[in-house]
Order: sequence, then structure tokens, then C-alpha cells
Amino acid sequence: MDSLTHIVLGAAIGEAVLGKKIGRKAMLWGAFADTIPDFDVFASPCFSDAQQLLVHRGFTHSFLFILIMAPLLGWLFSRWFKKAEVGWKDWTWLFFLGMFTHVLLDSLTAYGTGWFEPFSHYRVSFNTIFVADIFYTIPFLLCVLVALIAKNGSPKRVKWNKAGLWISSLYLVFTIVNKWHVHSGIEEQLAEKHIAVTDVVTTPTPLNNFLWMSYSKDATGYWFGYHSIFDKTDNVDFYHVNKKDSLIRPFENDESVKLLKRFSKDDYIMSEHDSNIYFNDIRFGQMGGWNGPDSAFVFSFKLDKKADNSAALNRSRFKTSFSDAVSSLITRIKGI
Repeated sequence: MDSLTHIVLGAAIGEAVLGKKIGRKAMLWGAFADTIPDFDVFASPCFSDAQQLLVHRGFTHSFLFILIMAPLLGWLFSRWFKKAEVGWKDWTWLFFLGMFTHVLLDSLTAYGTGWFEPFSHYRVSFNTIFVADIFYTIPFLLCVLVALIAKNGSPKRVKWNKAGLWISSLYLVFTIVNKWHVHSGIEEQLAEKHIAVTDVVTTPTPLNNFLWMSYSKDATGYWFGYHSIFDKTDNVDFYHVNKKDSLIRPFENDESVKLLKRFSKDDYIMSEHDSNIYFNDIRFGQMGGWNGPDSAFVFSFKLDKKADNSAALNRSRFKTSFSDAVSSLITRIKGI
């Protein structure tokens, strides 16, 4: 999830765990605890562009990292803040909950989270919520802000903090149930249209949980479809995009491309524009794909035959403005 969401979640956890003992400072340290796994971004300069994709949400998002860091940080903070009358167990519990909820929340998105690093490189991704969802974050943020303004230890402070945790948790439950409903409908539509596929993946589109994208693999590529829970019918118009694997053959021995394939879990499509070849990770969809198959993929990397790809994996830029993209998204969410 985005940084703001982790800060809000961490602040709420901090208040719930230590609010009665250290007041507003609990929100500060809770927010800090929840952002620790994302400190991996500070290591980015040490790695190539392709390696950075796998370093992020790698070891610092693993259970092993949490089990090591929570008691260590708990001990350090109990030593640094002896006057706060907060013991090692309380600090450890704060850091454990902060980091654990961060990792759990990230695993609900499509990016993939390295729960089992360094023993396994498998990335957990449940695809139930987008990496930034305003319907999850904004109500949660408002509740936490009201709690922050309230007096230390006041019933109002406790009430609003609990409300934020409950509302956000119930929304996550909604996203899981919603995914099950949408996924079942997509599978039924594929069967009704006699489209033979080996796998079906459903994932929400940016900023919401109402419009969903699906991609389904067959022998030559992928079938894409979009469905809003506000659509008047269950019908989904699927379109097919060829994987064009032949375009990746000149790069198959390149280490950066191998890392891209691993990052994408082999769910990618190759494309060629103006003599340039692009590697498109399809898990994050197309910006405007609900309007047709010609939209640009969110994660698209230009490969350069004449250069070292570790320095040539440049993210493509969208031709559509942000405001136009959001307007188009809202229109499609409303249903057809």
C-alpha cells in the first residue's frame, strides 16, 4: 500500500497499544513502526533498476525480519525511553503489530510480498485491494485525525481511534468478499463465451474496489476483461492480446530481463513501438484499459538491444493526462 496508508494504520495501532501510557507520541512511534519495512527503498542506489523491483517488499517484508526486529527495537526503545514507563514487552508488541500489519496489508495487493525471504523467493499477492485505495484510506485518516486532536486519554480519542480501525477492517473484509463475487462472475462469463484458459486472475483497478480487471492465460497470450459491480448486466467484453514471446528472445540471457520475468511471475506481454521493444507487466493493468486494448500498461519497460539493460529499463510514460485518466476511470466505475 501507499506510504500515507501505512502511516495512518501505524498511528492507529500506536494509539491502541500505547496511547494511555505516552499520549500522542504513541501515534508517532506507531507510524514509525508501520513504515519500517519500506526502509528498503533507501537501499535502492545499491542495486540496478531491475533488482530494485525485487528488493522492495523483499526481506524487510518477511516474517523473519519482523521476528528479529520487533524484540530488538523493543529492547532499544525500552532503554532509550526509561522515563516513559513503557517496558520491553510493550515496545516489542508495538513494533511487531506495526510491521506485521504493514506486511499483511501489502500482501493483499498485486505487487507481491516476500513473506518467506530469504528461504523462498515466492511473493504473496492476494489481489483484493489496489496499492492505493481512497475508500480505505480517507475514512481511516479522518478518524485518526479526530483522535489525534482529542485530549490524551479522553473517551473521544479512544472512540474515534477504534472507529478508524473498525471501519478500515470492515472495508478489507468487503474487498475480500467482493473479489470472490467478481472472480466467480468472470469465470462464468469465460465459460459462457467458450473461452478456454488455464488461469484466471482478478484484481481491482486504481484507487477503488468497484471496477475490476481480469486477465486469463491461453496458449498464445491473455484475455482481458473489465467489470464494474455497478454494471447493469453481468456481461463482460473480453479482448485478446498476443504475448509475442518472440520479441524477448534476444534478451533471454540478460540478467535484468530474467529479473523482470521473475518479478512479473511470468505474466507479461511484449510489444514493439517505433522500433523499440517493451516488456509489459500485465498484473497492474492498463491505464485506460477499460476503454480498449490500445491503452498503455502501467508497468512497462523499454528494452535496449544496444545497451546494458540494467541501465536501460526505463519506465514508459503515459500519454494521457492524470485528470483525463481519473475522469475516464470514474465514468467506467459508474457502470455500463
